Amino acid sequence: MHKLNYNSLYHHNRNYGCRYHEIIYMGFKSLIIENELIRLTILYEKGTDIIELSYKPIDIDFMWRSPLEVSGNFKNRLTKEHLSGAFFDFYEGGWQELLPNINEPTNYKNSGLGLHGEVCFLPWDYRIIKDSIEELIVEFFVRMKRAPFTVFKEIKINSYSPVIKFKEKIVNEGNEDFKFMWGHHPAIGIPFLSEDCVIDLPENVIGHTYDKDFSGNSILPLDTEFKWPNLKLKNGKVIDISKVLPPDTKTAFCLYLKNFKDGWYGITNLDLGLGFGMRWDIKIFKYVWIWAVYRGYFGFPFYGRTNNIALELWSAVPGNLDEVIQNERELSLNPRCELKTEYKVIIYNSKNRIKGFDDADSPIS
Repeated sequence: MHKLNYNSLYHHNRNYGCRYHEIIYMGFKSLIIENELIRLTILYEKGTDIIELSYKPIDIDFMWRSPLEVSGNFKNRLTKEHLSGAFFDFYEGGWQELLPNINEPTNYKNSGLGLHGEVCFLPWDYRIIKDSIEELIVEFFVRMKRAPFTVFKEIKINSYSPVIKFKEKIVNEGNEDFKFMWGHHPAIGIPFLSEDCVIDLPENVIGHTYDKDFSGNSILPLDTEFKWPNLKLKNGKVIDISKVLPPDTKTAFCLYLKNFKDGWYGITNLDLGLGFGMRWDIKIFKYVWIWAVYRGYFGFPFYGRTNNIALELWSAVPGNLDEVIQNERELSLNPRCELKTEYKVIIYNSKNRIKGFDDADSPIS
């Protein structure tokens, strides 16, 4: 791509280089952050959900869009709250942050938390830390309601860079310790996702299938450990599970990955020559949870309509906070203490499978 030479003239509605502007999306205040290569749309009034993460040169949005449309103008009561909580009533797809619990509801310290926790429902605020043609830094922040936490999330982009850098901090403002889980839930869909996609991970990663068949259509054996990527299915056939399946497979399943010596993964569409990668701190996010749906999630809420995959950063497994505490795998913050971490998204070009990323965040083939 030809790089333009920008002058230093600044105006408040800059339409080149690194820039941002506010919009209203489906009734929610949202922030668009972009440079010459990438664009993010962030619903900061709803959990800082990232509903768009686009690679502009070929107009590809990596984020999956759910058929469950979200609306900030929803004024009517639900017929009845679902046993898992309200998450699926307002799940528009994209990328959610999961805190202070992940999957199953919990009543830890009488907090009454549903599926995927609290922070993904809350309205956040933001401030601009740096605003220039060459670099944009935005800090989002929220004080939680049912956990005694304030969360700060900084997002940074640079001109002509396909890398998005995140810094996060959780502060316990309570006068007692609080145990929790932490996760990130980026769901990938069409037009990027197809059977031309492959998933690459560090060497010696171990997989473990979920102990429940949430869809009733899983082709995987339950509660089975295996060396990534080869897994024996229920029918005895061995498949390479790093290869994304076509939607007409009509299956849906979950598994988690562990034994990471380095925190990275890459999902590469070999036909497009385009990839979505992440790098993270394995001291905080020790596991990656894979939620794969190939038109096989029937019943509420998707009814067989969806095709997506999510490689989610999790601090602990299983998804049940009470069980995680029992197994002493939880994160914990004492009063007035804080926890920090950093992670990044890397959009990359490659027609080959990758073996990681170098110090400049370029893929290693």
